[in-house]
Amino acid sequence: MASTVIKNWDNQTWLSSNNYINSFNLFLIKNIKFNKDFKILDIGCGRGKILGSLKSKLKLKEKPLGIDIVDHKDRDKRIKFKRANISDYYFKKGQKFDLILIKQTIHLMKFSEIKRLLRLLKKNFNSRRKIFIFHFSYRKK
Repeated sequence: MASTVIKNWDNQTWLSSNNYINSFNLFLIKNIKFNKDFKILDIGCGRGKILGSLKSKLKLKEKPLGIDIVDHKDRDKRIKFKRANISDYYFKKGQKFDLILIKQTIHLMKFSEIKRLLRLLKKNFNSRRKIFIFHFSYRKK
């Protein structure tokens, strides 16, 4: 399991700086062989700025799907957004993803919910699948 530190995210306001968005997307591009047909799911997408930026950079054919429990008024228009708790979300039959992102979300869940979520997501992977889980690191230097 790889560990990478991506900085410039403000955990007080939950807003991503442009530097954070760019470094996050650069990390993904370096670690995944994307193509224009890639289908992406982002759990805990917030305003969808990372997904929207990634869609533009990669010139994806389809809008990525972002799921969040908060319906922000200023969310990115380059994504499909669903306001939902991922534990209650029902995927469309045959809906498959090449990349699933879980960002700054999993630490809010109980262990039993995490296991259930991962089983659910496994059913919605394509064969060339990747799942990235990003979480807080509270370690002091």
